[in-house]
Amino acid sequence: MWRTLTPLMAARRSMRLSAPGDGGKFATVSSLKPDLPGAPAAVPLYNKHGRTALLAFDLDAKRHGADQVDTDFERLLIWLRECGGRMVTDRSTSGGRHILVPLAKGTSLRVDEVSTLLALLEARLPTFDKMPMLNATHGCISVPGSLCREGGHRQLDGTLADAADAFADRSEHGVVARMVALLGGGGARQSRPRTAVAAVQVSLACEERLIGAGDTRRLHPSYCLTSPVSIAVDTFARTGRITNPSRWPSPSEARQSVISSAVLRGANAADIEARLESDYAGLRKTYNRYGSPENIAKALRRDVATALPWAASVAGQFRVLAHKNAYTGGYGGDGSFRGDPIRRRWLATAHTWIDQEFRGSRQRPVLHAVVQALAYTSALAGELVEGVPVVAIGGRSLSLAAGLMSEATVWAALRVLRDTPGSPVLRVAQGAGQLPDRYALTTPAMDGDPTEVAITRAHVEPVHHAWSVLGLRARRLYDLINSGQVTTVKDALAAAQLGTSAGYEALTDLRVAGLITMDKGALALGEQTLDQVADDAGLAIVAAERVVRHRAERVVWHAWLENRFRPPPPDRNDAGQRDSSLAAAIANAPVLDALDSELMWAATMAAGPPQVDPYLDALDSLSDQFGAVIVPAPSNRQRPY
Repeated sequence: MWRTLTPLMAARRSMRLSAPGDGGKFATVSSLKPDLPGAPAAVPLYNKHGRTALLAFDLDAKRHGADQVDTDFERLLIWLRECGGRMVTDRSTSGGRHILVPLAKGTSLRVDEVSTLLALLEARLPTFDKMPMLNATHGCISVPGSLCREGGHRQLDGTLADAADAFADRSEHGVVARMVALLGGGGARQSRPRTAVAAVQVSLACEERLIGAGDTRRLHPSYCLTSPVSIAVDTFARTGRITNPSRWPSPSEARQSVISSAVLRGANAADIEARLESDYAGLRKTYNRYGSPENIAKALRRDVATALPWAASVAGQFRVLAHKNAYTGGYGGDGSFRGDPIRRRWLATAHTWIDQEFRGSRQRPVLHAVVQALAYTSALAGELVEGVPVVAIGGRSLSLAAGLMSEATVWAALRVLRDTPGSPVLRVAQGAGQLPDRYALTTPAMDGDPTEVAITRAHVEPVHHAWSVLGLRARRLYDLINSGQVTTVKDALAAAQLGTSAGYEALTDLRVAGLITMDKGALALGEQTLDQVADDAGLAIVAAERVVRHRAERVVWHAWLENRFRPPPPDRNDAGQRDSSLAAAIANAPVLDALDSELMWAATMAAGPPQVDPYLDALDSLSDQFGAVIVPAPSNRQRPY
């Protein structure tokens, strides 16, 4: 059971153990093993990008007992089924329950995207513990069949085959957003963006996902739900009757549930207002306390205006984004640039140089990925200058082609490549303003030329996004196995130039991920593919959100540049205007009588002359004697986006 379910649940290739001295917590970190550990073990819920593809609902029996756990368990199952969830459940020896909900293929969520749902469940289910899902760094959940801290093993409900099918089929799209709408949380106040970039991101999302204005403003059709409204929501909208108080503590949550459900299906304020006079009589009752039709319409528009930004923020959960590495143009007919002879030879040369200069260094896999991204982007958007590929590219754009590598890692790798003598990467122009750095892909200083085998292995294409969750250290090994160039462990480690320890660790990562099989030293491809790994981790959403964030960062950067370097406004106070202003000020000045004048002069004489500032005196002397002009010191120029 552990061997089957662990690869389906673990977001990272690690696990946390509950050792005797850990105080009942999963505090000991270990690498993920294919065999059942001898201590209680849990797997991480969030991957390296801080995203999860698995909802884990923990119902704890410690405070309220096993009977209350069972009650909350049944309620939560009903709500999940209404929202299209597929569940795998188990029970601990203490009476606690876990409900595991695999999100739809290609879907992954951050902590802030599930926190509203967790708060709603905590308010309705006494035994619900939201903490495992609230920690993107340490959040973890036990695997069915693993040891319990109280003794015994966690018991899976149903068969192992059914559990595997649930992870294979997965839930419908938007299960989290649909549950928030079902429980009336779609009108919850959204936290304000903390940075200018975050504010621009929200604005860009609303611009893309909402159409119309005023009473006709609505969700874009490509993001709308097509499933029918829940029976409980429809019943309340028509009759005003709450069939289950555990779902909605008051009519206020029920009303917002109706509004949110309608907005998610493309309704606008005018549509809902029209239904108040027809089949939504129950919803109309909740607005009667506002009195006049004008006040009712105003309150309805306010509720819809609250639900629309929330709907725009969750609309991405309903759109299917199949993962693909976008190849554009090319030579080989496969949509990539694999057949580009100049860049392919340069990439093989760069790989060989890195292997010589950084043998045994942890930087080597990162540098390999960055030079491959440079080769690809130069083919996609660069040019040839006297036979040398040249490309102007920023670290943010390069991070997308480097397998969703972090921007900071890309910048660090570029610094290493620029600063190392004999490097194949030469910066020919430093970026300024809106212009990025410009790089020439040159021939490095090294012993000999790349071999034909090295040229064959060089692929002018972007690094697959799946390596951002698998880790780059196993990438070259997998490429060798996938291309059929090696079939044994010995040959694979030699071709990838990896030591025995590091090589076997990388092979274990590939085997746990299902990408390869290993039998008595023989290597073969597994059932999983890189595209499947990327889909399971929801990396298409990660890439799309990074593109939006980069757009927002550029908007903020360009606005700063424009504000910083735009010419000052023209000086309209010419001499005539200044003289007239001075005359007007004198004319309007108050007239002092004799007593006021005496008091003013007495205060001046008592204060004495002003203190002399030697720096100001020196500046005045320079200005008077030599005509010097004071200019502002140049500010530090920031790196362009």
